[in-house]
Parts: sequence; C-alpha cells; structure tokens
Amino acid sequence: MFWHIKQFIALTRLTALEAIRQPVFLLLMAAAVFFTALLPLITAHTLGEGERMVRDSALALQFVAGLVLGSYLACAALQHEIRRGTVAAILSKPVSRGMLFLAKFGGIAFVMLLFSAALTITALLSTRAAAPENFVDWWAEGPLVATVPVAFLLAGLINYFTRRPFVSNAFVLLVIALGAALLTAGFMNEAGQLVAWGQPLSWKILPAGALIALAILVLAAIALVLATRLDIVPTLSLCSVIFLLGLMSDYFLGRQAATNKLAAVLYGVIPNLQQFWLADALAGDGGIPWSYVGAAALYASLFLVFVLALGMLIFGRMEVRSAA
Repeated sequence: MFWHIKQFIALTRLTALEAIRQPVFLLLMAAAVFFTALLPLITAHTLGEGERMVRDSALALQFVAGLVLGSYLACAALQHEIRRGTVAAILSKPVSRGMLFLAKFGGIAFVMLLFSAALTITALLSTRAAAPENFVDWWAEGPLVATVPVAFLLAGLINYFTRRPFVSNAFVLLVIALGAALLTAGFMNEAGQLVAWGQPLSWKILPAGALIALAILVLAAIALVLATRLDIVPTLSLCSVIFLLGLMSDYFLGRQAATNKLAAVLYGVIPNLQQFWLADALAGDGGIPWSYVGAAALYASLFLVFVLALGMLIFGRMEVRSAA
C-alpha cells in the first residue's frame, strides 16, 4: 500500500513539474495576471460601478483562462506523451493504468489550483485598486502591475547566472510576487496610511474565486478524459461547448428535466457550471457563504469521481504504443 502511494506521489509530482515547464502555460498565466492588473486603468465609463466591473471581469477572465489552460495541460500531460511513447514506457514498469491516469489529473489539479489562487489574488488587488471613485489606488495597483515584470526579470537573471530553467522559475516567482503584493497592499489604505493587515481588501471575493477553482477542476478532468483520444484543438473545442452548456443548463434543461427524460439525463451529465458562477451575489454588501462553497465542493467532488472513473475505464481499454 505504501509503495502505491509513493508511486502516485512521484507521478503526480512529475506531471506538475512538466506542466509548469510548459512555455504556453507561463505565457497564458502571465497574460491573464497582467491584463487583470490593467483592468482598473483601461476600464472607462463605469458610472460609479468601477469596482463591480473590474471584479466581474477579473473573475470571468480567471474562468475562461482556466478552461484554456486546463485543456492544454490535459493534452500535454496525456495525448502528447502517448504520441511520444512516454506513457508506454511508464506502463512497462509496475504501474497500473488507473494510477497513471489519476496521477496525471492530480498533477494538473495541483497546478490549476495554484493558477486559481494566483488569479484570485490578482482579482482581489485589482478590485481594491478600482474601488476609489475617480482615481486608481496605486498602493494596490503599483505592486500588482510590477509582479509580472519583476518575476520575469528575476527568472531571467537566475537563468543567466545559474542556467536553471526560466519557465518554471518564472512561474514560482510570479506566485511569490503576487503574495508579496498582497502582503504590501494589505497593510496600506488608499491614503498610504498603515492599517491592520487585510482591512482595505474585499475578502468576499475569496469564496467566488474558490467556486471558480472548483469549476476549473471539473473542466480539467473532462479535458483529461477527452485527451485520451483527442488532441488540443478538438479537446478545447468540446470543453468550450461543455463550458457554455454548463452555464446555460438551468435555463435550457432544468425547466424540462421534470417532464423530459432526455433533458433529465443531459441535465445530470452536463456539469452545472452556473452553480459555480455567483459574481452577482457579490454586489453591494452581499457575499457568498462558505457553507455554499462546501456544498458546491461536494457536488464537484461527486462529479469528479464520475468523470475520472469514466476516464480510467476509457484509458484502461485503449491501445498504447511505444514510439517508433
């Protein structure tokens, strides 16, 4: 039993390391962070709703970027390695197909949770920067805008002097830089005065970010199942269709589920992503209770069990050939 756990952890770690070494992953994540950071500067004609517009845009960008990155990493971790013969080489060892499939998802899930945490911090700081009327709070905006250039500069210097890989170092440094920016902004109010840490920040964004992270994990699991047979373009296309259907399933299928059997089946099979998108609940003094996040986490966990079990069944029956 201990040997199987050790195998699983090792395969999960290798998958996560391979994921953060993907240049496309770094570029998309850095672009999402930097664009979210610029939202308070480029958003115009807010009519007094600048904070809401920046917050909703930042959370929507996290959702869409998570869909794209999850689909890409799923194909890079499974389909591309099947083509290169890496999967066949691993399966020639005493490693079961089910363990390999779950470890692939574990590594992707770990990286996507880090991505979601980084984008949630970015949304938190960007919303804080847009909160004051008629000007930008530079005590939040300044450190946030600097995160991507500073991380890339330090990663470049480390690569130049030590020859360590640029991409993975830039990813780690970007996460650290976002944490430092959050720490700095948490101590300073918009007037530049020291306050109790966390007082100037709108913490009600955290439950919304956690819900989006859960939805991204569900989409990443679906992408991994599709990646057993398909490459990046069809996988991303199908995941995008599922993403749109999941956001509209209550409207199109929920009303007919009670009277139409086909609608009821589709309503149960398609993930109800509308339950994870509650940006409207953050308006005014409202918020999302953590008890709701717990209920959504239970739903996401049950759906993940279903999707991963289906993926293990498909992966277990497919032919895997070594590279020619």
